[in-house]
Amino acid sequence: MQSKSPTPISTDPSLGDILEALSLALLGIFLAAILVRAWPPKLLDAQWHLALTADLINNGSLALLGALLTPLALAFDPSRKRLRTRNKAFRQWALAAAIGFLLLIPLQVSAGWRLYRTVTSQTEKQSSQSAAKLTELRQAIATATSTQEVQARLQQLAGNNAGLTPTQLSTPINQLRQELLARADQVANRLQQNIVATQSSFKPNRLFKETVRIVLSALFYAVGFAFLSGALPRSKKLGVAFGWKSRIGSKN
Repeated sequence: MQSKSPTPISTDPSLGDILEALSLALLGIFLAAILVRAWPPKLLDAQWHLALTADLINNGSLALLGALLTPLALAFDPSRKRLRTRNKAFRQWALAAAIGFLLLIPLQVSAGWRLYRTVTSQTEKQSSQSAAKLTELRQAIATATSTQEVQARLQQLAGNNAGLTPTQLSTPINQLRQELLARADQVANRLQQNIVATQSSFKPNRLFKETVRIVLSALFYAVGFAFLSGALPRSKKLGVAFGWKSRIGSKN
């Protein structure tokens, strides 16, 4: 039994106008969202790259749908020259968009790795510097033989603004030493808590899941835009249904 060929879409210029307007509106919304996120550019900032990549993926459906509505509008109003010209231009831009979404994959992986290394190295550096300074402070307090010597060592380690209060200067050295060592332990505990809080706020597992989402979404967007550009083969039945019969296999 011979199968029936698909019925081409009936022309409807008014519906073509609506689809054309929706196409431009969706593309405009997409561009506005991306430009707001991208400005000001911070090309060396890994967090800026990650935020921009996430916005491109989150708003990519607007661009894909906007680009799709133009050939749909042309199918309903094939005699309009402006739509044919715009559709040809959109097909070229769709190929560029497909390549761009593919490039988001290495960009996301690279930016995510750089952010992870930056946070890790900064945390390790802060922890090391704080531990070294507290060790010096404890040694200075423990080896000082007078309150004046403690005062001088504190100013040497922490700057001229640091030092003992008048009350502390009149405190016996043994009592003062115990008070300052106890305070140093409190400062060490607060610094350790701050470091732990910084580490807990950065979740590598969440970054990994986001990277997987971005990579898979970028791949699917690239396929979608490649299809719209004509880089991937279209079904002949689908082409007839949308009025593309005369353009299947052509360069335009």
